[in-house]
Amino acid sequence: MTLPKARTRSLTDRLVDGYRATSHWVTKPLLPVFGATPTEGRFVRDRNRITAEGVTAGLDFALSLVAELRDRKYAEGVQLLAQYAPVPPFNAGEPGTAPEPVTTMIDNMFVGLKEEMRGAAAAAYARSKGL
Repeated sequence: MTLPKARTRSLTDRLVDGYRATSHWVTKPLLPVFGATPTEGRFVRDRNRITAEGVTAGLDFALSLVAELRDRKYAEGVQLLAQYAPVPPFNAGEPGTAPEPVTTMIDNMFVGLKEEMRGAAAAAYARSKGL
């Protein structure tokens, strides 16, 4: 069974409306456009929604979810199987720890994209609200 495209879009447009959420630091400022409250944390759980910041935060979230749904021992087995033992060579994984010129360089790469995403996000949210 498939949902009509308009219905599917409506569901995804409102996915975080009224929820606390997090996202990659480049896109986190867009969360209010979708009705979400930006919240600090590698992953954020609010009622029946879980959001994560970036790639490794997604892995952390996945392991915590496995532990919750199964148990810690099984989650540790999944971590071992994936050989997930991050030891980054630099302390530049967050804007607050990366050197300011590095953060500025990466942020500047997304200026146009962020403007396009903000417009698209606002239009999608308005559609979901029937505005």
